[in-house]
Amino acid sequence: MEIVCNGKKKVIEPDTRLIHFMAELGVKPDTVFVECNGTVLQKEDYDTFVIPEGAVLELIRFVGGG
Repeated sequence: MEIVCNGKKKVIEPDTRLIHFMAELGVKPDTVFVECNGTVLQKEDYDTFVIPEGAVLELIRFVGGG
């Protein structure tokens, strides 16, 4: 099934959990906030959240600097 992640189309398996998708991307869950279809997800839900078909995900990483 197709989703959009940070503006790029991705093909994932049905019933893919967010935590597994992030692992495939090499993204550590504690370093990002995730928005799905305009709703910010709670970090404690990353391991149980199943990505719906057609989802629009934004993985937002905060970067410090000075």
